[in-house]
Amino acid sequence: MTGMKENQSTKGTLRRRRTNKQVQADILSAVGRILQEKDFTHITLMDIVREAKTDPNVVLRQFGSLEQVFDCYIRTIDYWMHDLFGNEALKRGERSALERMFARMTDFLYNSPEMQRLLVWEITDVNDTTRRAAANRETYYREAYEAYERQFARGGEKTPFRQIASLLIAGTYYLVLHRHTSTFGDMDYDTPDGPVRLKKVLHEILDMLYERLERPQRVSEAIRRLKERGVDEQVIRECLKYM
Repeated sequence: MTGMKENQSTKGTLRRRRTNKQVQADILSAVGRILQEKDFTHITLMDIVREAKTDPNVVLRQFGSLEQVFDCYIRTIDYWMHDLFGNEALKRGERSALERMFARMTDFLYNSPEMQRLLVWEITDVNDTTRRAAANRETYYREAYEAYERQFARGGEKTPFRQIASLLIAGTYYLVLHRHTSTFGDMDYDTPDGPVRLKKVLHEILDMLYERLERPQRVSEAIRRLKERGVDEQVIRECLKYM
């Protein structure tokens, strides 16, 4: 009977044995729970070991180092590595996709303390991990921006789309991170409708960008119609000076 119980216990242990993928997921989940209380800078290997209820050797065997634990964790929480990856509508340069991207980015930042802590870490502690996280994000930005840069380079007035988009993203980062400290520009973003207000402003700025992009085409169409109605070309040119 004793032998049978031992055999059953052994089988139970084998059934509970986790795969490497499960172990890694448990360790990364532990990092997420710790981030509810601590910044990245203050998380130690032993913090993760205790939270994941495992052994230091297990963590090091699965990831190699604390730095690599952070690298893997960042890939799971960084908005850009998920929303931009494989986003074909963005790659095609669709306006609606760009509007959705900024709206989702705002909601994600408001609802992700982990992403907020990552951004603070990148600003306050320059190290190999934060450099890699920022560099990876740049790669995703670059891929997403290419189609839009081509669009906004058309015509006589080249709009610096990449720089404008960067300012919109950086401004959103700051307003979300700063919202607990005070208002900004007399606007309180630390309210239930804070994200709504911020998304509305982002949408209006995108409207202005597209207004500038589409203006030459509309002017050309207006000129064509005026000519069809017999308006003198010199008169048209004089009118255009005031536009």
